[in-house]
Amino acid sequence: MKSNLFIIIIVLVCISCKNKPVQTGDNYEKILVERENKAAETPITVAGDLQKTITFEVKANAKDFAGGIQPWASVEKPKKDLPGLINKTETVISEHFITIIIDYPLLNRYQFDLKSENGFSREMLLTEISKHYFKLYAEEEKTATIKTIPMEKRTMYNRNETNGKYGIWGHDIADLVLTEIQVYKTKKGNTIITLGIDS
Repeated sequence: MKSNLFIIIIVLVCISCKNKPVQTGDNYEKILVERENKAAETPITVAGDLQKTITFEVKANAKDFAGGIQPWASVEKPKKDLPGLINKTETVISEHFITIIIDYPLLNRYQFDLKSENGFSREMLLTEISKHYFKLYAEEEKTATIKTIPMEKRTMYNRNETNGKYGIWGHDIADLVLTEIQVYKTKKGNTIITLGIDS
């Protein structure tokens, strides 16, 4: 009887530890560096052919950026960058239906579909991508038992890893910027979009 109880306790401890992300300290910093390197070196794979890459650049102060071009747009505050977004109304994707995959900084992918009779411009894409980042961060917080540590209570700048639906690690939404998107076409003719997100 005692041995059965001991086994049950061990199993419960193992299960609870398995889903508990590392939160702080040197070990977490090491994990973050490894994940950042992996994200940079091994971009998301899509079963399709790369059609083109579309950049997101914003007119900016020449004192702050070479040539007066900021090579990204804010994910958190797209409205701030939209007035200066270069070629923002140009139709960069002519298809009427696309699937966008978000994989950074997530352990589990998030994807969503968009429809448009007139194709997609940079302005539309940036706005929708931002909207879905907010949606997935909110869903993560709602489904996580390990919540985001508030900035003022952190021992390090980086966001702690949470254990919700997507497993967000390392970065608050305020850290994220969109530099480019990659447009893929599958054998079935579907258009898949992956994101170049920096932090």
